[in-house]
Amino acid sequence: MSPVIHCCVLCGHDIRDGGSDDSGWMLQFRILYSIDEQVQVTGVGFHNDPGAIHLEAPLDYGARWDTSESRVEIGVIRQSPVNGRHGFPFHEACWSLLEQAYSPRPIPQRRLLDACRSLPFSIEMCCVTWGHDFGGLISADEESYPWEDLFVNQELDFVTSNPFVVPEIQRLPHEAPESLDVPESEAICVVTRRSDVFTKLPAEIISCISHHLPTVDYLNARLAASSFYPIFNAQSFWASRFLPNADRSWVFEAQTWEMPRSWLWIYRRTANGSPGMKNRRRIWQLVETVKQILRLEWFEPASSSITNVIKTDWPQAAGDLRPGFQQPDHGFRGGCRQLREKQVHIPRDQLSHLAFSLIQIGNDTYITGIGFLLSRGETIRLGYMADDERVLNAKCLTGFNLAVGSRGVQAIQCILNGDQESQWIGSPDNAPKTQRLKFAGPITDIKAGFDGYKMVSLAANGCIRPGQKSLRDSAFWYPQIPDASLYLNEGGFTARDTAISRFDPVCWTRFGGPAGKYLRLLTGISVFDLGAIEFHYNSEDVPLECRKIGRYRPSEFDKPIHFKIDGPSGEKIDSLTIYMCSYPNATLWYYNPGISTNYGNSCHFPSMPEKTVQRNGPLEIERAITLVDGSTLTGLYWTQHENTIISLGAISEVV
Repeated sequence: MSPVIHCCVLCGHDIRDGGSDDSGWMLQFRILYSIDEQVQVTGVGFHNDPGAIHLEAPLDYGARWDTSESRVEIGVIRQSPVNGRHGFPFHEACWSLLEQAYSPRPIPQRRLLDACRSLPFSIEMCCVTWGHDFGGLISADEESYPWEDLFVNQELDFVTSNPFVVPEIQRLPHEAPESLDVPESEAICVVTRRSDVFTKLPAEIISCISHHLPTVDYLNARLAASSFYPIFNAQSFWASRFLPNADRSWVFEAQTWEMPRSWLWIYRRTANGSPGMKNRRRIWQLVETVKQILRLEWFEPASSSITNVIKTDWPQAAGDLRPGFQQPDHGFRGGCRQLREKQVHIPRDQLSHLAFSLIQIGNDTYITGIGFLLSRGETIRLGYMADDERVLNAKCLTGFNLAVGSRGVQAIQCILNGDQESQWIGSPDNAPKTQRLKFAGPITDIKAGFDGYKMVSLAANGCIRPGQKSLRDSAFWYPQIPDASLYLNEGGFTARDTAISRFDPVCWTRFGGPAGKYLRLLTGISVFDLGAIEFHYNSEDVPLECRKIGRYRPSEFDKPIHFKIDGPSGEKIDSLTIYMCSYPNATLWYYNPGISTNYGNSCHFPSMPEKTVQRNGPLEIERAITLVDGSTLTGLYWTQHENTIISLGAISEVV
């Protein structure tokens, strides 16, 4: 029987023996758990039995495994509750860092539990994931799409070092500072040649400004204005680098030290220190992310603003919603959970401004809440309010364009006065986009769903416009929504119903280029077991995004099928046929494309070995995609799951 692997929710590393003299801390843990709606934190447990299914720890927070006879088993993450208890494990050292970051205030445990319940589980890591890289512990799988949440483990040699007890940090105030080589004359020479508007300010103000700047910003100011140069030699400035929220806040021990002889030396000494310092810094940055999430403030809509509309099956855009938290969901391996939902009424002709709250997790930004500012001075709020808020003038709101990832809403573009588009608010670049919430008139009601810290769904009530339920308007498109000049020929797209009703992103590319300008350069097609289709050209000028559909990790066992096309002489693809086959009593369908050209050549690309298909006798259906009369096939669109293209559509245009 394989050992059960448990991981720390905060740092992402295993709760186990790391195999080094300094890794004993990795066996010690606490569990944040709930029972009967009460949130608790256990004492310190010790996990040294790889065959044990459950973690066990004393319930008394002040107790330890080696001083307490009373220890209980608790189900964690994907496990079922044990005697009503279910939670999320943390290394005891990592929990101590989180406590230190909040000291002297307590950790908001219920908010933290809600955030943990919102995190999908990663098979690759055997842990929940926040959407960041755990400080370099993992990296995104470049052979997958952003919404697939697939990762590649990275090797960091310092992650087994104790991040809470770091002997090198404890020795710092007792070490003799080394002499520092500071090139003063060069810096002064640079700044004295420039005008300095800060010379009019008192030195105390310059010092105060410097203390509140990140170090890199101060150093830039020092090069730009000579008034900032003397601050460089001030002990108080370098001491401020070790205060909470500063560059070296992770060296929190420094806040209790008596004034050392050289704070600048200590600052440099901790720049690239021991493995323990590196792991401390890594996990402290993860702690700061958690604090940012837990700082979000939930606003309950005022009773006067809650809509009284009974029928609320409005058009909705949502991430990859999974079942809400009733019991641990073994299928929660990606996507998001909706823990709460609120709806409000927007009074007609009273809207003045919109306010959007944002939070950044890793490389992605998410919408956490919306505020509707009315002309009479009232504000209607939905969701969590964040420190980062963007305000937009909006008298008449007629819709939204949304960029939505599997974990939630990443960016919003407002449609004002019918057709005026605002700038994007958030980070839309790496997320599928949809315009299914674009209406013919003003929006009258809004319904939004949230997990423990961000918006995961948005629905609106308004006058439905013609074409709103088309594939172009209702699907989630990546990397952007196709232009209206392109024909989608959606009648033959087998995934149309799922694409317009839930989160099932549709990718697309124009292998023929704008107006088919690359068709004359096309020399062939290669199909890799329907994981990817590559297009070959006789020119290097064709962009990379035109050369391939699908993201697929090649294998040495791949046997691609090649099909030659004589584009330079005028040969081009003029038809696309989809062959669908299913095995008896199976819910999975296999999609096999076939193409033909205006020269009478054709090819069928099977996704399963032919002898297997014949032996098992599947049901096979042929569906030809009919192009708009007078148009030429110049692109393809598709949906893909787990390395396989499962549906394919044709893009055509007049060339």
